[in-house]
Amino acid sequence: MEAVVKNIPLLKKKEWAGNLLEKFKGGKGVGESWEVSTHFSGVSKVLYKKKVVPLTDFVKRFENILGFKEFPIIVKLLDIGKILSIQVHPSDEIAKELGEKDKGKSEGWIALSEGKVYLGVKDYSKEITLDNLRVFEAKPFDTFSIYPGTIHTAENIFLLEVSTPSNLTYRIYDPYGREVHIEKAKKCIKQVRIRKDRMKLKMKEFYAEVIEIDGEKSFIDERVNILIALDNVIIKSKNSLGLKKYESCIVLPWTEYVITGKGFIIRVHPNY
Repeated sequence: MEAVVKNIPLLKKKEWAGNLLEKFKGGKGVGESWEVSTHFSGVSKVLYKKKVVPLTDFVKRFENILGFKEFPIIVKLLDIGKILSIQVHPSDEIAKELGEKDKGKSEGWIALSEGKVYLGVKDYSKEITLDNLRVFEAKPFDTFSIYPGTIHTAENIFLLEVSTPSNLTYRIYDPYGREVHIEKAKKCIKQVRIRKDRMKLKMKEFYAEVIEIDGEKSFIDERVNILIALDNVIIKSKNSLGLKKYESCIVLPWTEYVITGKGFIIRVHPNY
């Protein structure tokens, strides 16, 4: 049994895309690389026994080991060459109240480059514009927790995003002329605690950490792990897998594995 499998991401073009994902993943105008997802809006794939299979099929095959029928998180790389829309995500309760097919969304960002992250509103009595948002000059490995109801956007930055399995976003302002959702957004917006950290992203639904590798490091976890390489590394277990920069893999629960190389890697796991 292959306990470590390479992810084959789903690439999505975006109006705000930079050129990093084009360089490392291929495809002009790609702004999002969905590394791990079984969500109905986009299913990623894995390389299992030398065959490319949908992640949904892989999860079904190993459901008893994984402990779930659908992946409880989505993991993406975001290459933001311009600016995102000013947006907000609803809670599960608000999404249900509004009759949405999708669930609410909590997410977290890990900065992989310098850039700007906007989180929260300075003055709720004033119009919600970019100038009225709290701005953070992000550095690599800064982390940001984005709870439902938090108004946010980002500009000229490369990010790793981990979220609950939802793609539900309400735009308040969009510089690209796409549909906005003002009335729905108003029902979601609330004053929330802004949480910024370094190297670690801790949320109720998931956990992520940036790990420096200088030689070898050993791991074992009762939960499924997702590894995102920020430098070239080798994952050694029952099978060995080489990951190049910005490639990722899934490690099945209770698998002993060793990461070999020099550089940084991000380890993510859902909390379940």
